[in-house]
Amino acid sequence: MQLVFFDDALEHLTRICRTVALPQGNCLLVGVGGSGKSSLARLAAYAIGAQVFEITLTRGYDEAAFREDLKRLYALLGADNKRVVFLFTDAHVADESFLELVNNMLTSGMVPALYDDGEKDALASGCRDEVAARGLDDSREGLWRYFVQKCRDNLHVVLAMSPVGEALRTRCRNFPGLVNNTVIDWFEPWPEQALHSVATVFLSEEDLPAALRAGIVEHMVGVHQGVRQFSSKFEAQLRRHNYVTPKNYLDYISTYRRLLQGQRCSNEEMATRLSGGLSKLEQAATEVDALQKELSQARVVVKGATEECNQLLQVIASNTSDAETRQKAAQEKEEALKEQSAQIAVEKVEAEQALSEAIPALEEAAAALNDLKRDDITEIRSFAKPHILVQKVCECVVILRNLKDVSWAGAKSMMADPSFLKSLVDFDKDGLSDKQAGSRWGGVKRVKGDYMKDPAFTLDNIKNISTAGAGLLKWVLAMVNYFGVARGVEPKRKKVAEAEKSLRLAQKDLIETKERLAELNRQLAALRDQFSTKTAEQLDLKAKAEVMERRLNAAERLISGLGSERARWGADVAQLAVAREKLSMLRDTWAPDAASRALPLTAPLRLEALLTSDVEVAQWAGEGLPGDELSVQNGILTTRANRWPLCIDPQMQAVRWIKAREGKALDSKVKTFNDADFLKQLELAVTYGSAFLFEGCDEYIDPVIDPVLEKALTPGLGGKLTIKLGDKEVDWDPNFRLYLTTKLSNPHYGPEVAGKTSIINYAVTQDGLAQQLLGVVVAHERPDLESSRQDLIREMSANKGLLSKLEDTLLRELSSATGNILDNQELLTTLEGAKSKAVELADKLETANSTAAEIDDARVRYRPVAARGAALFFCMAGLAAVNNMYEYSLAAFLGVFNQSLRSSKKEHALEARLRSLSEQLTGDVYAYVCTGLFEAHKLLFSFQLAVKVLEGGPAAPDPQFLDFFFKGNLSLERHKRPRPHDWVPDQGWQDVMGLTELAATKKGEGGSPHPLAGLADAIASDGASWRDWFELEAPESAHAPGGLAAALAPFERLLLLRCLRVDRVTVGVTRWVMGELGERYVTPP
Repeated sequence: MQLVFFDDALEHLTRICRTVALPQGNCLLVGVGGSGKSSLARLAAYAIGAQVFEITLTRGYDEAAFREDLKRLYALLGADNKRVVFLFTDAHVADESFLELVNNMLTSGMVPALYDDGEKDALASGCRDEVAARGLDDSREGLWRYFVQKCRDNLHVVLAMSPVGEALRTRCRNFPGLVNNTVIDWFEPWPEQALHSVATVFLSEEDLPAALRAGIVEHMVGVHQGVRQFSSKFEAQLRRHNYVTPKNYLDYISTYRRLLQGQRCSNEEMATRLSGGLSKLEQAATEVDALQKELSQARVVVKGATEECNQLLQVIASNTSDAETRQKAAQEKEEALKEQSAQIAVEKVEAEQALSEAIPALEEAAAALNDLKRDDITEIRSFAKPHILVQKVCECVVILRNLKDVSWAGAKSMMADPSFLKSLVDFDKDGLSDKQAGSRWGGVKRVKGDYMKDPAFTLDNIKNISTAGAGLLKWVLAMVNYFGVARGVEPKRKKVAEAEKSLRLAQKDLIETKERLAELNRQLAALRDQFSTKTAEQLDLKAKAEVMERRLNAAERLISGLGSERARWGADVAQLAVAREKLSMLRDTWAPDAASRALPLTAPLRLEALLTSDVEVAQWAGEGLPGDELSVQNGILTTRANRWPLCIDPQMQAVRWIKAREGKALDSKVKTFNDADFLKQLELAVTYGSAFLFEGCDEYIDPVIDPVLEKALTPGLGGKLTIKLGDKEVDWDPNFRLYLTTKLSNPHYGPEVAGKTSIINYAVTQDGLAQQLLGVVVAHERPDLESSRQDLIREMSANKGLLSKLEDTLLRELSSATGNILDNQELLTTLEGAKSKAVELADKLETANSTAAEIDDARVRYRPVAARGAALFFCMAGLAAVNNMYEYSLAAFLGVFNQSLRSSKKEHALEARLRSLSEQLTGDVYAYVCTGLFEAHKLLFSFQLAVKVLEGGPAAPDPQFLDFFFKGNLSLERHKRPRPHDWVPDQGWQDVMGLTELAATKKGEGGSPHPLAGLADAIASDGASWRDWFELEAPESAHAPGGLAAALAPFERLLLLRCLRVDRVTVGVTRWVMGELGERYVTPP
């Protein structure tokens, strides 16, 4: 228990301690709920070493249960001999019979018939040893007297009662022991010194600027005192009760601290995220210039390295080409030498073997031809330009066959013959005789001279090139060989010797070529190593340049894409830094006081901007909460207040909104105090953290839910919080939400209930109702317009929520990004996507706003009908002040309103249609209400109807004149100016003087004095004319003397009747209503 001991608290504590320290010392603490009575009583009990005993109300707690609790109390007093403070508050008075038992305890020390004889004997016997030790009477009666006296000495009854209403006064008369056997201590409202002390102590833990701390405390005290004054005016003017207790002050301080801490945490979190995102953008902007310079330099370096590599590459390419050419030549030469050597060896063997080997060669050639296929020949023919060796083989075949066209074309033509292979197999080799050898010898000579001298013209080379070519070459060689053998061995031997000599020279040249080639390869390897190094350097520089360019592009994308956010976030960070030092007050009424104390103040001061957001307000509107300022503030109180909301909801607006807001969370959780299972369902809601709604409450709030209302939480097992609900300990879920609503339009809740709940008036206001009725009218007259508006509201609500989430995504991604964000492509893609979507939504919202403005422009034309409907409803509602029977619900009025819309005359012109709607609605409401009014009240309703219809127009009665018309001159002192004529009534003259003085404060047309300002002088100077008017039977039908009637408005003429002929006021009012509204409004159905 956190207590602040200011002077008054110490005085009360001293009185209670001094009283309960005495035997049979009892107290009656009188003060409004929340004054600290129970807290000081508990502290006093602790100070004297006494135990505190309280009853716990449960469902169905009655006198029998109370007697059982009293038995437990007396067991502590007598059997256990403990000093006990019995704390009994007016919340414990579930039945007035409880007070009768308490009265007996105070007067006699015992409750009659609390124990039966057996129980009394058992209790009395327990005291026998004490009685014997003291030498007292130990008879049965003596023992019982001693037990009762012992209990009375140990018992200290502390009654904590509220003086509000007649309850305490009645109880003191009915139960005099409450006064005669107690010391009465009155708890007055806390003085300013107490308010200062409490605020100073509770705010000492808050981090507030030292220069502002005293001003904040002073302002809080002023606000609390101001609310007390406003509550008195509230009761006097509106006959509504609002109690301001010290508990409300503590709750005010607690709410301020909670909201301050919440706002600071929210501001710091948002500032951190904004600063984080802003720093990343600034980092990107800072890196752009550096990256551009580095990138320019890197591009130059990369270009130079690339050119150097290209030059080196050209050298390598040139050397490589030279090396490859030489290597190819060497290889070809080596192959040619090998073939030549092999050929020489063959020729040498052939020369030695002579003709013995000619026949196998021919057979081998025939076998090679047989292995060939037509497809192989076709393959050779398909070459447009075949390998040179293949071409030479084919030309050799052409020559040996003695064909004329020795070329590739002639060869292709030869091979086109389908019997080409067969002709080779069947070739007449024996025809190469001396007789026939003339031309063919020349062909063989040509083959040997032009083709076979080519070193590359070998069987192996051609075999590697073409199988078919190799087969043809075998045939050619066989033919030539055969011819050579046939010509003789000796020439061939000479040829072999010459060939061997040539071979030796060629081999020597080949060795020198290979040595030069090896040297060239070594140089080429060195160049390649150098090229690899340079290429690696170039690739590294190029990669770095690409990274720089990618970062530069990313930075430019980030800066250009989030440029608007950068500016806005920077402004938001500055605002949040200033907002940390600002303390926005809860009501505009006290803004000047805060300014006078030099407290930083948000301008303009709007409660909605501080405690909610546009997104949340739009969500509330989508759930059915009206969008007017009062309804939004009610929504803030319902969702943000420390205490559970108790909604005054005669039109059921709060119930509909709460049910729509909570949805399925309220399944089986909407109860009344009359439901048998409400306590069980409440336990489940408290345990599992769901919502609970008490609907249709009256002025009595069942005390069984007091622990829930007061949030009397206690730590349980495992650190869980528990709450005592009835006789059970129930686990507390912090997500639990409780709502209470009442249909009573003006309930009177005592300060105890006001201290436990936040009483919120959801009763519709005239402006709020006009806004709702406008929707009904437009839905009937222009259903397309209203449907578009509702769709637009839902779309805007969804888009605002989505836009807020996207901005949070942008901030979260930026502020939580690690490393260099310019390298995080996934982050950049996410940011660009979010930004793109945010821009799209912002455009949609801008379009929606313009569309909403157009719709509102179209809807506003129907506002006069809605305003007339709202005025008529409040005429109906105002009748409750005349008689409690006249209670009209908003639902009933809406039924009449919709019926009027349907039954009104259709008109093509909008102005005529609006006029028709207003007239039909006024007439229907008048007829509907008059059916339920007493005859005496019908003219009063007509008069009120006319005043409301004219309200706000040029013919509207002046509010002060209207007040004078109802009340007359309320001054208790007679005016000093005497009556000028005897025929003027005394009270009438006082009213005339009051009206004259009131009119003197008004101005007539053109700024001239009001005509009524000279009424008293006119009556005094022209008494005869005024007497004639005064004595008329129907003065309301005649003109007032001196042309005064012409200068007065119709309603102002009634003021003359109000002063001089009160008896004709009723007739005058009837004529005035007929003149303003028509005859139908004074002839009820």
